[in-house]
Amino acid sequence: MNGEAVHRRTYMILPAGGTGQHAVHHRAFAHPLKARVVDSEDRTPVTELPVTFAWDTMSQQALFEGAQETVTVLTDPQGYAESPPLVAGDAAGTASFAVTAAGAPPVHVEITVDR
Repeated sequence: MNGEAVHRRTYMILPAGGTGQHAVHHRAFAHPLKARVVDSEDRTPVTELPVTFAWDTMSQQALFEGAQETVTVLTDPQGYAESPPLVAGDAAGTASFAVTAAGAPPVHVEITVDR
């Protein structure tokens, strides 16, 4: 090594839509989950970065279309990543999802299934 420090880019995940919404049993939520990834230093959008939306609650309050618990999508040119549609499950309550991407601390978002 030549003694120079290796600088790694760090990112931030910002919730950008779909959080806090409600749906009734077995109905689709009105909006997908959406997040934006930006560079921590200059706030520029990060493009083509895989972002994972993962269900992290213990009961099946909501799943992605096709009964998936986890999905990974790439950010677009503006740094946005959007999940597939969400469908409310059998159990009423709050569903929590972790949003993760390499180089960024995770973010947690919630939606609610009503009776």
